[in-house]
Amino acid sequence: MYRKILALLFVLTLAISSSADEYTQGDVIVVLKPSAKAEISASSLSIEASEFAEVSGASVKEFYPALSEKGGSAFMMLHSDSMDAEELSALLMKNPNVSAVSPNYKVHAAIVPNDTSYGSCWGMDYIEAPNAWDTSTGDEEVYVAVIDSGIDYTNPDLSDNVARDLGHNTISDSNTDGMDDYGHGTHVAGTIGAVGNNQLGVAGVNWDVRMIPVKALNSSGSGTIASVISAMNYVTDLINQGINIRAVNLSLETYLKREPNHDSLVTFPLWRAFKVLDDTNKAVIVVAAGNNSETVGQPSLFGHGSMVPGAGYYVYPASFEGLDNMISVSALGEYLGVVTTAPFSNRGADIGAPGVDILSTWLQSSSNNVRSDGVSLKSSQGTSMAAPHVAGAAALIASYLPPRATAYQIKQAIIISDELDVYASLNYADANFESLAAQGTAGRYYDDYTNYDTSDYTEPSDGGSSGACNGLGLGISGLLVAMVLARKRMS
Repeated sequence: MYRKILALLFVLTLAISSSADEYTQGDVIVVLKPSAKAEISASSLSIEASEFAEVSGASVKEFYPALSEKGGSAFMMLHSDSMDAEELSALLMKNPNVSAVSPNYKVHAAIVPNDTSYGSCWGMDYIEAPNAWDTSTGDEEVYVAVIDSGIDYTNPDLSDNVARDLGHNTISDSNTDGMDDYGHGTHVAGTIGAVGNNQLGVAGVNWDVRMIPVKALNSSGSGTIASVISAMNYVTDLINQGINIRAVNLSLETYLKREPNHDSLVTFPLWRAFKVLDDTNKAVIVVAAGNNSETVGQPSLFGHGSMVPGAGYYVYPASFEGLDNMISVSALGEYLGVVTTAPFSNRGADIGAPGVDILSTWLQSSSNNVRSDGVSLKSSQGTSMAAPHVAGAAALIASYLPPRATAYQIKQAIIISDELDVYASLNYADANFESLAAQGTAGRYYDDYTNYDTSDYTEPSDGGSSGACNGLGLGISGLLVAMVLARKRMS
C-alpha cells in the first residue's frame, strides 16, 4: 500500500521537491496510449501527436517515429512557452489519452574526474579477456551502439572499428556523424573495441567490432532525457533496418525523486523508450550504476553536490526494473592488491567490472595525451569505465554464438557471477546455449501499463489556446488537481 501511495503522490512530490535546474524549461516528454486505428504507422502517429499538442496548448518539438511505430503509440517531446515543465506534466498526466509524461530532465556522463600501452590495462587481465581472445577476438559484422558524447574516429586505434557512416548526433545538426568533442565517449569506445594486435595504443574487449557513435551528451558531458530518448529512437530504427546491434552502452546517469516501482516507471517516458528497445530482444542494454556511493534502486541517503540535491533521489537508468535485457554495472578498483567495489561506485548493480585507473583512447586533439605512437590515451575512473567492459563482453559473446542468439541469452551468460569474467561467460554460453531461455519473464508484469485513474481530468475549456494567461491557469489547475488527489489518497 505504501508503494502505491508514493506512486499516486508522484506528481505532488515533483511539484514540491524538484529544482528547475534539473530539467529544461517548457519541455515535456509525452507518450500517448496505444492508437485505436486499424493501421499503425509512424506517419499516422505523427498526426496524432500534432493533434494532441494543439489541444494541449503546446507544440511538438520532436517526434520519435521508430519508438512510436515499434511501441504502437505516439512518442513525442512537447514545448510550451507559457507553462512550466512540471505544471504541464502534472496536467497531462491526468489526460486519459496519456500513458507517460515527465519534464525533460538532465543527464550526465558517469565519470569521476581524476597495444604499446596494453600492459597498463589491468582491467582486461582481470576480466580474463586474454583467455577469451583464444576463442574469439570479435567480428566486424557485430555492432555496438555507444550512446555518449560521440567517438573520435580520427584516433588511429579506433578508426577501423567505428561505423562512421551510421553515426548520429542528437545534440546538433551541425555534426551528423557522431564526432566526439568531450572525450568521454571515445574513452568508452576504446574499452569496447580499440583495434587489437595493431602495435598501437591499447586493445579493447573486441579487436574487431563495429561501434556506432550516437551523440547524446554535449561538449561538457551533459544531455537531457530527450537527447537519450532520441538516441534510443535512432538505435531502434537501425535495428528495424536489420543492423546487427548486439549491445548498447549508456555510461550516463541522472538522479530523480521517482521511486522505481511499477506505477511510477510505466508513466516515465525514458523507461518507455528503454522498454521498446528491450522488447526487440536484439541488444543487451548496458548502463553505468552511478558514482555517488549510493545503492541502485534505493533512495539516496545524502546529497552529493548539484547532481544529487539531497536524500530521497534514485539513480537512473540503473534503477529501472521490468527490463529483461538490461545490465547495470558497478566499478571495481584495485586497492592494496585487492580488487573490490570502488568507494565512489553505487552498489547493488547486476555486476561489477573494472572502473578505476582505466587506460583507454582519448581525443586526438588533446595534445597532452598523445603517446609516441600517435595514439591519444588517457586514464579515467568511474562506472562509465566499468560499463563498456560489459558491453564489449556482450559483443564478443555475440560474435561467437549463432546469429539467432537473443539479447536475453547473452545477458544470462554475462551475469553468471557478481564480477565480469568474459572467458567464463564465453565458455558458459558455448556449453549451455541450447538450454538458455530465449526470452525473459520480468518484463511481462510491465506489459499492462495503461490502466490507471484519469477520471478527474478536465479538458481545457478554450480548446487549448497557448496564450500566456491560459497556460498559467492550466498549470495551476493541474497542480491543484494533484494536491487534491494526494490528500484524498492520504485520508
